[in-house]
Amino acid sequence: MFRQKFLRSLLTFLCAVSLPVTTAWAAGSVQVSVDKLNVRSGPSLQDSIITTLPVKTVLPVLSTKNDWIQVKLPNGQSGWVANYLVTQEQTPASVAQIESTTDKLNVRSGPGQTYSVIQTIDPGTRYSIVQKNGDWIQIQLSGQTKGWVASWLVKEINSGGQTSTKPSPESPPAANTGTTPPAKPGAVQGASLTLEFAPYVYATPDASTPAIGQLHAGESITVLTQQNGWIQFPYDGVNAWISTDENSLPTLPNTGTGSGTGAGNTSVTTPPVTQPTSPAKQTVRVNTDGLNLRSQANTTSAIQGTLAIGSTLTVLEKQGEWYRVQAPDGKTGWVAGWLVTVSQPTAPTPSGPYVTIINPDTNVRSGPGTEHEVISHVQTGEKYAIINKAGDWFQVTLSNGSTGYIAGWLVSASGAPAVIKSNELVGKVIVVDAGHGGNDNGATGASFSTLEKTVNLQVALLLRNKLEAAGATVIMTRPDDRKLTLQQRVDVAVTNRADIFVSIHHNTHPNTATNGSIVFFYNQGNSSKLASLVQNELVKATSYKDLQSRFGDYFVLRENPVTAILAEIGFLSNYNEEIRVRSEKQQDLAAEGLYKGILQYFSSQNTQGS
Repeated sequence: MFRQKFLRSLLTFLCAVSLPVTTAWAAGSVQVSVDKLNVRSGPSLQDSIITTLPVKTVLPVLSTKNDWIQVKLPNGQSGWVANYLVTQEQTPASVAQIESTTDKLNVRSGPGQTYSVIQTIDPGTRYSIVQKNGDWIQIQLSGQTKGWVASWLVKEINSGGQTSTKPSPESPPAANTGTTPPAKPGAVQGASLTLEFAPYVYATPDASTPAIGQLHAGESITVLTQQNGWIQFPYDGVNAWISTDENSLPTLPNTGTGSGTGAGNTSVTTPPVTQPTSPAKQTVRVNTDGLNLRSQANTTSAIQGTLAIGSTLTVLEKQGEWYRVQAPDGKTGWVAGWLVTVSQPTAPTPSGPYVTIINPDTNVRSGPGTEHEVISHVQTGEKYAIINKAGDWFQVTLSNGSTGYIAGWLVSASGAPAVIKSNELVGKVIVVDAGHGGNDNGATGASFSTLEKTVNLQVALLLRNKLEAAGATVIMTRPDDRKLTLQQRVDVAVTNRADIFVSIHHNTHPNTATNGSIVFFYNQGNSSKLASLVQNELVKATSYKDLQSRFGDYFVLRENPVTAILAEIGFLSNYNEEIRVRSEKQQDLAAEGLYKGILQYFSSQNTQGS
């Protein structure tokens, strides 16, 4: 029955996309619908690629031939693009001017928040549109001066005097909200397909790789392409895949749920049990000016107000990547989690023995074993009093007064013997170095102004928890937001006679299309081996692009006598990757990859020693 329904849906889609293009491309402009669009020297796939263009680039049309469009490139040359990878823009005459919707709007030298401010403009004055690039509009200022403004902070005025205002650049809501997500940045506006089952989502069309999420029956997706039983669609800022086989089973990443072996763990289909709000109040800090406060946890709901950068909001609840918050004026609503920085409250520490949760969504079961029902989920950093121990399981008191069992190898125990499944890290001294800090922010995200120092520390703290739970002694160069010199960081490793030194960073590049993970080493031997193992596990856990481990001439590596690596998790200059590195789940997956690489390193050292 499912097969018939799905094939009917798929047939409808294929018929829609296979119809010949009969609409003529009027002289005007087209906008690039995919990232890294190939521009060719002629109107066919056999012609050579002369350049690539980022998503949302607007190009003037010169001519057309069959399914190809000749366009004028930003450098003045011409080239050919496939018409099914671009969308037709309104002619310049129909949208000719913009007007600022905020006082002192920054006009920048380029299309992004990292470019310098060349002047400010105010409401009441209209400026002609020169061109568009993604969410940015180039306008004509006085004389020959041109500059770029954020499209979500202006209104566009067409020749008929009508205006339109673009919402702030929020990414679409996370999956599993039960709503149909709007098209994501960079998505091709293709056919819509309504799902009749609940498929798992993969980073690549391969069910043997870790699943990165799950969709609901009844949810609609925008189809980008389909091949060999797989459909590609935009998901959480990246292009992901689902299988057309409803019986395809996922290989889930080890995020700390269930048992060590995974046997009998059905937590992926068990809905999380809502926990009572903890007395400790969590807060978030607004990272962008004019942040939308919405009525529901998605980008299509009504805007109830805007919030200034730097505002501190009290968290009332969380749904996916969204937070329901209370503003200083008492108003409540939902804000996008990738546009705020979360401040974790300091929970009260139990007076007796207790466990600290080291992975998000850790299962709490009704009895001491994976065969028992999952009754709740608990989160990273939470502490629960131990009231009993049964084998490798701790019985704990939950925040609502009930009790449950947590696998001992998934928590850090205080005041009670730790449960350790392997001995590779027992007795090892590991220095975890969160790069930058204090008034040294490191890199700044190009799209959401993410501070590198913040995400460095978030991943470092998650890694510390995992290493300590495995028996290692972990020393942080900075456990909070403080600045250290490079020499001080090295001194921590030397003074404590560390076995290894792991420095955590996030990258940036002038080319915003650049993305992926790199683990650097300076010395051949143990350092290069550690880097290679960590690189492999990091990309396996996160599905980030593998840019390979490589030599790096960095002070904390070069001047360090300890086996040392420096991990660049992802690129803050890349739109999709900045969204991902801000995600709590992705941060935990990064920490898990680092942890597994370190574990492999010490396991191999023990094997050599024996």
